Amino acid sequence: MKTTQKLLMLFTVVLALAGCSTLRTASDYDKTADLNSYKTYNFYDKGVARVRLNNLDKRRLMAAVEAEMNSKGFVKADKPDMLVNLVVVAREKTDVYGPAYYGGWGWGGGWGWRGGFGGWGGWGGPNYVNQYMEGTIIIDFLDPAKKILFWHGQGTGFNLDSFSKREERLQTGVREILAQYPPNAIAAK
Repeated sequence: MKTTQKLLMLFTVVLALAGCSTLRTASDYDKTADLNSYKTYNFYDKGVARVRLNNLDKRRLMAAVEAEMNSKGFVKADKPDMLVNLVVVAREKTDVYGPAYYGGWGWGGGWGWRGGFGGWGGWGGPNYVNQYMEGTIIIDFLDPAKKILFWHGQGTGFNLDSFSKREERLQTGVREILAQYPPNAIAAK
């Protein structure tokens, strides 16, 4: 019974940690806007100038947005139907893990393995703390003629301190955010 409880608790911890690493996306839109009337886009220069990323990541973010917009059939133009505004918000995040399960499978005592069934395994040990900057990427679609915001999408959960597969993570994040546009396509699924 104790082993089953320990395995269940370990499974719960692993599931909770896996949930912490995913991107959380959300979107909202103006239900009165005719989304089919927008065919061309460009970036909102004032917004891009204020993006709080280094120039490498800013270019990566813009390239990811361009790739997704082009794949959706939009054309980049000098006098666009819509402007794409980008915002990056960062906040310090602290994750605490533990106490962890220690021990293993096998037999306790004698010359065999230690832990697990022999009473050496259990819950306890140190807590692990991970501090990093968590980023939220916001992508807004603006109508320059009407001077209104008509679509807002965001993705939260980017570890801005990690350089591992950074370009790939930005592309995946932008893809997940823009997968929510147009909103009617989501409702139809």
